[in-house]
Amino acid sequence: MTTAGAHDCIPGQGDALLIVDVQNDFLPGGSLAVPQGDDVVPILNRYSSTFRTRHLPIFASRDWHPSNHCSFTEQNGPWPPHCVAETHGARFASGLNLTDATVISKATEPESDAYSAFENTDLDQRLKQAKVKRLFVGGLATDYCVLNSVRDAVRLNYSVVLLEDAIRAVSVQPEDGPRAIEEMLNLGCQPANVESVGLSSSPTPATLTDLYQLAMLKSYHDQGMNQTAVFEFYIRNLPDQRNFLMAAGLEQVLEYLESLQFTQQERDWMKHSGIFPADFVDSLKDFRFTGDVDALPEGTIFFSNEPVVRITAPLPQAQLAESRIINILQMQILTASKAARMVLTAPGKTLLDFGLRRAHGSEAGLFVARASYLAGFNGSATVSAKPLYGVPVFGTMAHSYIQAHSEESDAFKNFAHSWPDNTIFLLDTYDTLQAAHKVVALARDLKKEGISIHGVRLDSGDLAQLAKEVRSILDKGGLKNTRIFASGNLDEYALEQLIAQQAPIDGFGIGTRLAVSEDAPTLECVYKMQEYDGRPQRKRSEGKSTWPGKKQVFRTLDAKGKMQEDHLAIEDEPLSGEPLMKPYMCQGKRLNPPVPLEQLHKHAARQLDQLPKSLSSLKPAPAYPVHISQKIRELADHLDKS
Repeated sequence: MTTAGAHDCIPGQGDALLIVDVQNDFLPGGSLAVPQGDDVVPILNRYSSTFRTRHLPIFASRDWHPSNHCSFTEQNGPWPPHCVAETHGARFASGLNLTDATVISKATEPESDAYSAFENTDLDQRLKQAKVKRLFVGGLATDYCVLNSVRDAVRLNYSVVLLEDAIRAVSVQPEDGPRAIEEMLNLGCQPANVESVGLSSSPTPATLTDLYQLAMLKSYHDQGMNQTAVFEFYIRNLPDQRNFLMAAGLEQVLEYLESLQFTQQERDWMKHSGIFPADFVDSLKDFRFTGDVDALPEGTIFFSNEPVVRITAPLPQAQLAESRIINILQMQILTASKAARMVLTAPGKTLLDFGLRRAHGSEAGLFVARASYLAGFNGSATVSAKPLYGVPVFGTMAHSYIQAHSEESDAFKNFAHSWPDNTIFLLDTYDTLQAAHKVVALARDLKKEGISIHGVRLDSGDLAQLAKEVRSILDKGGLKNTRIFASGNLDEYALEQLIAQQAPIDGFGIGTRLAVSEDAPTLECVYKMQEYDGRPQRKRSEGKSTWPGKKQVFRTLDAKGKMQEDHLAIEDEPLSGEPLMKPYMCQGKRLNPPVPLEQLHKHAARQLDQLPKSLSSLKPAPAYPVHISQKIRELADHLDKS
């Protein structure tokens, strides 16, 4: 099918998303299941994330039937009882993210049916109040509720973008779905998919992996090895410079697993590569992740040998995921752990990520923005981190802006007029102290125009001494509320020194040393098999041995609410303490909507509050106690002797 031009379907002002009837009874296993209805959930989540971060309205319709509804067979209707109000079947799919969405309930009266989200509801009124002109529509079912909602939207003079990759049909008759789509296109709907809406159609190619993963998959295929395997991702040893690590990157792992498939283009390349036989490539056509995922919530503090993510899936699926999972998690764990140290070192200070330009690639730069915010930073200079993740973004000016003006004062004045609510001036292009005096002189004129100078930035020199002198100049000039911001080769050690010197700096921009985790740029990440076909597995290589079995981490706190000790145990061991590993996916489907980044940010803050003082320090501390349970040790001994 054709799709609209790349720029025609980018959501913007006047647009809204309408998610139609993605309810449990319409999903596989429900009383009126739409074939492959659950496939739309991760796709709709990507659309809703885009609308949410752009502050565009989201609406979700639902059948909300009384138990004696006229559409039920018991009342001589065409359908089995479904979506009865307040029942499990009427609830939205558990993994569907409807944060900030307005819910529209329809077909709420016993004698009145409604396929359309507009019929006997206030949806039209709400859309007009939100000044919506165009609706992006996806959901269930293409040939009934989606079709009728679109018919009414067009009748009410809304433009409609039909999200073709986020709809599924009941197709009582085989051609019902295609006919419905044809009718909607004839009504003037604009067809679209994640690519034309500005998202990547496949976040990660399945072939973005190490060759040995595919070599093993081919051998598993040859041998029919498809039993359930358990793999765990963990860190063997903490870097010397780290007393703890912080979990981050799980959301991207879940997104990867949700969308994991070999596209036609990838399979064509594999067939013509001369590496893979055709029968093996053909077997990958329906390759999907159908397993379970358990993990530490992002923002959770963890230590060596503790599982961060556990994959339980048919062996080929669990195996293929290894390279990308390590690739995703290492970068964000490194960043979150280093950023957390800065948060602990500079409490109350504004901390911003300035690392994009020195990061090892664009994805790494985005991961740095996300992980540092999760760990407690206030935001990032990386603009794309706002629409993609909801990270607050900040920025001022570069030295080139000053240099492009003949007079430094003119640069300050022009920038203030362009950005009256973001007047932060860079002082050290020429002479920092002279620039501070110019700011004071300019402030008088700007004040008459209703413009206040919010801050100044220092980017070089002796930051502690310059900050003290600039603070004095600003205070004497009546700018006591103007903040001082500093940047330039900073990290937690530099912050510690500046704070010890009582430098009057209100916030810091952290760039290179955060983006590459300069003092600890790698982690000893591993992703190892713990069980296969119900049998515990143990690697016994010297220096790289593993503890066998499917594991859980139990954490206890002391009387002051600080972390006291962890116990690494077999999953079903009845130990005291809080079990840290939580379930996130079952049979390839999310159990809950994605956790908002702001919520993870707060969880990370609570975790840092629970750190003992010794672990909060930048100085190396005695290792936090992580006890290996007796059951694990006995299992390892048994395997060693067998």
